[in-house]
Amino acid sequence: MRRAILVVLILSLAGCAHEPAQPRFDFKARRTCLVLSVGGPAGVAHIGAIAALKEAHVPIDCVVGNSMGALVGSLYATAPGEDVDARFRAFVGAYTDATKREALRNGIGLGLIAGGVAAAKVGGKAAPALAFAGGAALGVMATEKLEHERMVRVLDEFFHGARIEAGLPMRFMTFYQEGTNTGVVSRRADSGPVAAAVGASVANPLIFATLAIGPGRPIDPGADRVSATPVQDACAALPGVNLLAINVSGQPIFTDATMKCPLLEVRIDPQPVAPQEVMELGDAYRRVVEGGRAATRAALARL
Repeated sequence: MRRAILVVLILSLAGCAHEPAQPRFDFKARRTCLVLSVGGPAGVAHIGAIAALKEAHVPIDCVVGNSMGALVGSLYATAPGEDVDARFRAFVGAYTDATKREALRNGIGLGLIAGGVAAAKVGGKAAPALAFAGGAALGVMATEKLEHERMVRVLDEFFHGARIEAGLPMRFMTFYQEGTNTGVVSRRADSGPVAAAVGASVANPLIFATLAIGPGRPIDPGADRVSATPVQDACAALPGVNLLAINVSGQPIFTDATMKCPLLEVRIDPQPVAPQEVMELGDAYRRVVEGGRAATRAALARL
């Protein structure tokens, strides 16, 4: 019996000796990657979080985000010196303008509702111009078959055709799921057009009613707990970096023993807000953005 206990103890100590200690989060010791979660309309809190990080002069070297985190993260990574709030507002404006142009070409009458958000009138009823899928701003108009294509096209124009691997000011990466004959597999988007990568990460068939799903098709990864705040995937792709995670998903971050990157989480409780309220860019939008800024400031003050 004693021999058995001794063997177990020796094996346990040997295992510990080969298991590297979790490194300490240190902005000066290594690069820091910003990881942005999914979050539905409340995901615009990421915009306020980034503003707080910039105010505090926190050094960020790369961005990884899924769904809404992919959209906001791409706006930041493609122009880190610019105001992300202003870029989000500009993108919403560009998308709305494109929606109106397409609706007019298709003979659909448009009315403008408060805040400048377009609405399509079909059969006497107003259809909302914008909604969210797993955290991304998406169009819901009578020209549904074009909505996902429109979002990706407008985003590509907004980014001037920028490619992930071709000289972005800051490294950017996102993840999505891809349909197979037996289910889905996780995919990493670390090359190709930025807009296409974001489009894959926000591809939610619950919003894009005509979005084709099946083998080889991308799917928004937001329903996957591991991908909700993708620190596990970020560490696997960028081993050894600090991970500064902004979690607006409303659920705990998932990690396992293979995740060795230093992790610092800023948890932002998702605020109840309607998608249309956010897309009107009015008081509700500002409240959620400011909530993200305040939560991030408080987290940084505790360091």
